[in-house]
Amino acid sequence: MKTIFITLLLIVTGLGGATVQESEKITATYDGYEDGLYHFIDSDGFSIEFQHVSEEALESHDLTDDTYKGKLFSVEYISETETDELDEEFAVNTIIGLKMIQ
Repeated sequence: MKTIFITLLLIVTGLGGATVQESEKITATYDGYEDGLYHFIDSDGFSIEFQHVSEEALESHDLTDDTYKGKLFSVEYISETETDELDEEFAVNTIIGLKMIQ
């Protein structure tokens, strides 16, 4: 009986750490690529930076090319929180979907 209880306890505790990553979508204007970051600005003037772009998104639009600067995009992305060596948290944004609107 103790073995069953311990096994169930380990299974339940192991599942508690599992998280499902949900993507977010924004409509924003591409502002350029600088220092390894992809910069976008939404309609409210809020700036968002992306550190990574998925291979699929890069195949459709190579954002290192200046021809996309000033173009409006629908951007689907995921955001993960990481901790640096000083135990400070920061967001890492990755574009997983990209569609030019204009």
